[in-house]
Amino acid sequence: MRSFVFIASLTILGFLGACNLTAFTANQTAPVLKAALPALDQESDMQLAREAAPGNLKTVEGFLLASPENETFLAILAQGYCSYTFGFLETDILEARLARKIEAEEAIGKRATTLYFRCMNYGLKLLGGGWDKALYGEQRPFEDKVKGAGKDQVPGMFWTALGLASAINLNRDDIELVAYLAKAKVLFERVAALDGGFYLGGAHLALGMLYSAQSKEVGGDPEKGKQEFDIAIKMTDGKFLLPKVLMAATYGTVTHNQEFFHKTLVQVLETSPAIYPDQRLANEIAHVWARHYLAHEKELF
Repeated sequence: MRSFVFIASLTILGFLGACNLTAFTANQTAPVLKAALPALDQESDMQLAREAAPGNLKTVEGFLLASPENETFLAILAQGYCSYTFGFLETDILEARLARKIEAEEAIGKRATTLYFRCMNYGLKLLGGGWDKALYGEQRPFEDKVKGAGKDQVPGMFWTALGLASAINLNRDDIELVAYLAKAKVLFERVAALDGGFYLGGAHLALGMLYSAQSKEVGGDPEKGKQEFDIAIKMTDGKFLLPKVLMAATYGTVTHNQEFFHKTLVQVLETSPAIYPDQRLANEIAHVWARHYLAHEKELF
């Protein structure tokens, strides 16, 4: 009997040791994955990047299974799912929308919504500390929690907000979901206040889109939106081209300023995507979007 207990104890210890070793190995890999992250951003071939991204994300999710609390894995996945969905699926949605392929737009939109929520949920896990409960609770307590957040919580707040706001943008007829937009806005404002330069001024870019989504007559503030876009653009000396495209597509159309719309998008296309090597992929995507918008300029105005 004693020998059986001894052997069983060794087996359990061996199992626990294996688990610890697996987690240790995964944690040791995290810095390498983080260092390799810019490789996709620097890619000039959109198709290659599109095909590579899902495999990369599932690999990181595998590491996360081995070490569920690893913040590096959570941050990579939050960023990765939002970036993949925005860069590639939103491109498909734009093409379908402009071509008036309603069924295709809706189908891609459903998939994009799911992936944006995955981004949001990884952001919430990165934040920890009851943030998920606060997000689904009352507005005032949530705002108090956001006000008390520090700079170390900027990544989690940003990806949570971006995933949520992006999902809302694709489902504007969902009243219950749209009700969360105020919380996304509060998160973006806090990120902008704590670290406005985080992720290429992403909070300012998001606020620019939020303020420019509607005309002033129905509650929007396009001019304030343009100010936010301008802040994001200045942060990279205009080398990051997506803010200009998004500014033309939102501010330009909502103010019915066709000249601004056309001039801004032409300026984007006259700028080489290679001007910002660290964001070559995003600039390639910006060129694709700019061409689509210009091709349908007459319909938009």
